[in-house]
Amino acid sequence: MSGIEVSGGVAGLSVGLIELEDSAGRLRHIGTELTAIAVSVASVAADPRLTLAGLLAPRELVAVELALLGCTGPGGVATAAADVISTSLATTAAVRTYRAGEDAVEALTDGIATAAGRWVGRTAGPVLLGAGLALAPLAVAVLSTPAGRDAALAVGLGLGRGVDEILCDHPWLVPAAADGLDGLVLGLGEGVPALGLWWRWRSGQAGAHYPPRTQQEALAVILAASRGIALDETDREVTLTPHAPRAGRAPRGVADLVAGDGPTSGEARVRVTGIPQPDGGWAWVVDVPGTRSFDPRAGSDPYDMTSNVLLVAGERTRTMQAVVDALEDARRRTGDTGPPRVMLTGHSQGGLTAAALAADPGLRRRLGVTHVVTSAAPVARLDIPQDVSVLSLEHTQDLVPGLEGADNPDRASWVTVERSIADELGADGRATQAHDNGLYADTARMVDASDAPSIAAWRDGAAAYVGDPGGPTVTIDYDIERR
Repeated sequence: MSGIEVSGGVAGLSVGLIELEDSAGRLRHIGTELTAIAVSVASVAADPRLTLAGLLAPRELVAVELALLGCTGPGGVATAAADVISTSLATTAAVRTYRAGEDAVEALTDGIATAAGRWVGRTAGPVLLGAGLALAPLAVAVLSTPAGRDAALAVGLGLGRGVDEILCDHPWLVPAAADGLDGLVLGLGEGVPALGLWWRWRSGQAGAHYPPRTQQEALAVILAASRGIALDETDREVTLTPHAPRAGRAPRGVADLVAGDGPTSGEARVRVTGIPQPDGGWAWVVDVPGTRSFDPRAGSDPYDMTSNVLLVAGERTRTMQAVVDALEDARRRTGDTGPPRVMLTGHSQGGLTAAALAADPGLRRRLGVTHVVTSAAPVARLDIPQDVSVLSLEHTQDLVPGLEGADNPDRASWVTVERSIADELGADGRATQAHDNGLYADTARMVDASDAPSIAAWRDGAAAYVGDPGGPTVTIDYDIERR
């Protein structure tokens, strides 16, 4: 079984750079003090009173002057001050150069992805349109018979499996394509002018920016174009059906947070677990389910493709409201009136929903979100503040985390655990298999067994939610339906 790679957190690169900057600042302060000492010593050597005293004791004057020269000359305090200050300046310059290099590489990568997406859209758009118009009569004829539909399904499944295997072997393709989505939308509009005019008109009606400049703006264009047809839940609300509260136990580790015995088992259900705290208050762990339907039309099950696209586009969804309603109902039932303390967890869309709630200032404060744990979720571009602790589990071959088209932030409050499962999947492995929640539960158990500094620090900070509270907990499941 392959091991895990930990980035971010207290042992992450960004924390190291910050510590270097702090050290450089302290060195500058020390260098300034040493310089002041050197100036003070030099002023003593030039003191007229010392010269007058030398008339009476010239030999002693020479000894004193030589001693003072030793303090301020080569190897003395002045040299030490110069060395300390130069080290401080070099350290600061190195950190700034590194950061500038990172920014330049990121900008170059984004530019290349956008240009590539634009070229693909501009080139492939007219070809696909022409091929679609030419083959439409044939497609209608083939799909009009049972044998034809079976054959088309077999071909589609075969192509899908082939693409699935390619993405598993070359996991960089998904984030590169996602990063170039703005270019793709722009290129399609240029290659098929009628489509571009349609997108511009619909975007103007919805207040979206066209042409798009970022992945999120590209998604906003797509949502504007599909409004009222697909990927739209504006006329829908969610209803909750609570189950009877029952005694449970607090999660003992990350493996319990990722385990497939909650909403991740396939139910349209939010699970809320209340953990009594020594101060008389409660800490709450909310488990949010992942995608259950890939239908682009908003149906009764809200954990669908509509919610996925809306979440990535930065929109509020009915699934986010369901979490808010479930948690507030659970708090009322238990009589919790203290300051809210909440950890949000989820696999795939569940993790994306959890992160979106933490990134929403109003909902974050309303819920009292302090921690987020995600597995297999594309959350890198969400603006989660520094005071929320994030733990993200991602498989290298899993295409879903790559849909963000960016790496998770490297900072003290965000720990990312990556694991390659190529050996577990074998030569014929597929990217969709890498998304399996059972494999993520295995990764979570490796996290629990890890003594990496960033994971240990996260574990200490999550003690209110993960561990043995020494008392009974309350668990309430809520069935969720979109109406």
